Amino acid sequence: MDEALLEKIDAALADFCPMAAQSFEPAVSIERQLTLVPEFVLGKSQEDRPGPFSMGLIAVREFDMYGDRPELAALISDVQGLMQARLGLR
Repeated sequence: MDEALLEKIDAALADFCPMAAQSFEPAVSIERQLTLVPEFVLGKSQEDRPGPFSMGLIAVREFDMYGDRPELAALISDVQGLMQARLGLR
């Protein structure tokens, strides 16, 4: 599961990093959350998770609501679901 999750994160970051670099705030927030996830998956984070993940909600609102990029919203929602399952959250 960890390998599949990390691959999905890499795929999502490939899309979100360019948008975040242009200061598109929803992408900045999603990118920030995506960069935290591998630390928890790999057990490298010594810190508590900074609040609930909201990247799925942001992605649906910004990329799926108007049919713009539903596949990207689905990918982010999938990453969030896998991460929550990994951490025992739901």
